[in-house]
Amino acid sequence: MKKSGFFLFISLLMISLIAVGCTGGEETVQQEKSEENLSVYSSFYPLYDLVNKIGGDKVDAELVVPHGTEVHSYEPSPRKVAQMEEADLFLYNGLELEPWANRLVENLSYTEVKTINASKFVEVLEYDDHDHDHSHEDENEADEHGDSHEDGIDEHSHGDYDPHIWLDPINMRLIAEGLVDQLSELDPENQEFYQANYDHFAQEIEKLDQEYKEGLADRTSDYILVSHSSFQYLADRYGLQELSVAGVSPHQEPSSGTVAQLTKEVKEHGLDYIFLEVLASPRTAEVLAEEADLEVLTLNPIEGLRSEDVEVGEDYFSIMRKNLETLEKALVD
Repeated sequence: MKKSGFFLFISLLMISLIAVGCTGGEETVQQEKSEENLSVYSSFYPLYDLVNKIGGDKVDAELVVPHGTEVHSYEPSPRKVAQMEEADLFLYNGLELEPWANRLVENLSYTEVKTINASKFVEVLEYDDHDHDHSHEDENEADEHGDSHEDGIDEHSHGDYDPHIWLDPINMRLIAEGLVDQLSELDPENQEFYQANYDHFAQEIEKLDQEYKEGLADRTSDYILVSHSSFQYLADRYGLQELSVAGVSPHQEPSSGTVAQLTKEVKEHGLDYIFLEVLASPRTAEVLAEEADLEVLTLNPIEGLRSEDVEVGEDYFSIMRKNLETLEKALVD
């Protein structure tokens, strides 16, 4: 009796498991999948920080360009690309900051991965002039009539436009708005969560913006001399004029003609400081500092974090405030 009872129990158990597999298995898998976090890859640190602040614990945020790596020269490995092809969303700068991004976005257009070109939400600035009439709205008008994938083609992304859009706090707020829309589309159940995080983020941006306005209100000069052209958006937002030793690349050596011209401008504008950016070679700043008798200060373009920044918990807001302190030292008596 005990044996037959045992075998009957096992038989009934097997039948019940088969029944669940036939009738409820698909529903169970669907339920588990819906409870998973969104997988969001960001090309470099400021966008990664933004995803963490907006997505919170509803999003698994991944950083493509590792901390401490020079973003202009980084190239993702095939393994990293394969991982991104399994994600839900890829957020990137869109102005040739990441030379590999357009190729990746084109490949992702054949997958289910959504992409966000951050630069399409802001007014972009050209290098070497201050014509602010250009906007990405015209470039992306066709997107409104197509699917939700970015096509990865940007007619103006040939190095003519400054990619450092995140150094204007208002631009970060605009990019955050676009991120909330896409996260809410992918995960409508948590739309209120993303919106609440955005509201808090927008308040912090407004506070930061006001700190810059007040901190630089009594400045004695409108000019900042930087080792390479990274701070045009920040300068434009707060009424400053950026003078740069080198161009787009932080490792570009200045020509003798450039040094002579900038030395002349240093004297003309009565400048005492030159700003060297974090993660860049000091040579570009040292050349002019020696020639024009300038003190070197550090500004952080926030393209990536150093190991010491990670250890102490630095983020976009804390570094932007440190940049403000440095600017006040140079510009405010």
